[in-house]
Amino acid sequence: MLVALNARYMHVNLGLRQILCCLEGEVSLYEANINLPFRQVLEHIGRAAPDAVGFSTYIWNAGMVWRLCRALKRALPGVVLFAGGPEASGDPAAAFASCDALDYVLSGEGEQVTGPFLAALGEGRDPAACPGVSCIRGSGLSACPPPPPMSPGDWPDVWADGRMEGLEGRILYVETSRGCPYHCRYCLSGGAGGVRALTEGEALRRLCAMAEGGAKLIKLVDRTFNYDRRRAARIWEGLIRHSARTGTKARYHFEIGAHLLDEEAFRVLGHAPDGLFQFEAGIQSANERALALSGRAIPFEALRDPLVRLMQLGTIHLHTDLIAGLPGEDLASFGRSFDRVFAIGAPQLQLGFLKVLPGSGFRRDAGALGLVYEPDPPYEILRTPDLSFRELCLLKDVETALGWYHGSGRYPLSLKYLLETHSPFALFLDMGRRLRRMGALDSPKKEKDRADLLLQLYPLGPMPDLIAWDAFTLRGGRDLPSSIDRAEDEELRALLRQQFHPVRGQRARRCRWDVEAYARGGALEERERVIFGE
Repeated sequence: MLVALNARYMHVNLGLRQILCCLEGEVSLYEANINLPFRQVLEHIGRAAPDAVGFSTYIWNAGMVWRLCRALKRALPGVVLFAGGPEASGDPAAAFASCDALDYVLSGEGEQVTGPFLAALGEGRDPAACPGVSCIRGSGLSACPPPPPMSPGDWPDVWADGRMEGLEGRILYVETSRGCPYHCRYCLSGGAGGVRALTEGEALRRLCAMAEGGAKLIKLVDRTFNYDRRRAARIWEGLIRHSARTGTKARYHFEIGAHLLDEEAFRVLGHAPDGLFQFEAGIQSANERALALSGRAIPFEALRDPLVRLMQLGTIHLHTDLIAGLPGEDLASFGRSFDRVFAIGAPQLQLGFLKVLPGSGFRRDAGALGLVYEPDPPYEILRTPDLSFRELCLLKDVETALGWYHGSGRYPLSLKYLLETHSPFALFLDMGRRLRRMGALDSPKKEKDRADLLLQLYPLGPMPDLIAWDAFTLRGGRDLPSSIDRAEDEELRALLRQQFHPVRGQRARRCRWDVEAYARGGALEERERVIFGE
């Protein structure tokens, strides 16, 4: 049995499905997620009474995997337990140290190493002699090197032959290339040694077949999809034509290098229908020293201008990334990076935190760089010579405020007003600090509670009206703050219901905001005219 423990139900494990395509005999796939009760997962595996259980192991599920291994060794005497994936194969010795119930770790490309390993088990031979297999022998680690990487022509077409059935509404992952041309020290792909890729024709065939099979969100795991500009442009062009010809509703998510977007790319992307493509562009920092220490030789300016131009197309959903805790960046510098990336205008700005991963360049050089991180998964940064733990905690609260009020896309007019008098980082830092003092960040909050909190933070001026307008234009009046919902100002409530409920988001997209004109406005009708220019 191959076992996947995904982070969420909507995720689908690509790696084990690729391996399964290359195996013969009685092999089953059990896909669960880390939010299920431990006992439920344990019993599902135990009831099947498998001879061997293999786990796909990552930073988000390693703790649960090791716990399952310890329980399974007691529940199923004689069961063989093995693990692959970056959390195991990145440092096999550490995996065995974390879980003494683990029998084997498989390294290398799973499609190549799993079959021979299982064949050796079934035939009674010692699996330790198989390529890519590590185990404990005596008092030390025995590790057989993995075989050379596979040719792209041998990669299985994992979603062919109806294998998408039963996965409606979930994210389907696919790859058209392996490896990365860059050497970022926080990433496991930094030492992959170049890129191997499907031909553009084969990549396009697989992606179109997924769309025709009913996939709605297709997420490519290629590290830098447009590493080859010409290949990327031809695939994008083919997907645009296929969508127009077939009317399929699939969306494609690509991780891109923004600096690689050239005139040919913009010519092609200019014809993309709204929503067909989602791009994720990892910026990580605008601080030159932090970028240099991270092994990224691409200056911020080379990323910013293409991304601004991409936003101007108006049809590509853009997601930008920042990493907090990079060496060489203190709190003030991170704030400047935040403001510069926010100014690009992407609807999604993800604030992540450095993970010092086994096998990464930062893990190898952590001592020299002064990186102190959690000893257990997910190995998140605790402090650096430039950022204290308390400052990283502040940034955690910034992350929450950013997700609630910007990433949700639910408060465009309210944020536009607040950003007239605050820099983006100053605003979300202020929000995070005040929400923390209020005790509002200690438990999850429903959208109505978040609207209530925003009004408590900024109760003066036009904010009550703007929060209400955001609620009516985007959500039909749902999630109004309680104080507005119970207000005696029936004139305001009647105007909002009458003017905004029927059209919802249409007027918000056409709004023209003028703070000074709003301040001069008096009656509600005048304020509406100023907000919407009507």
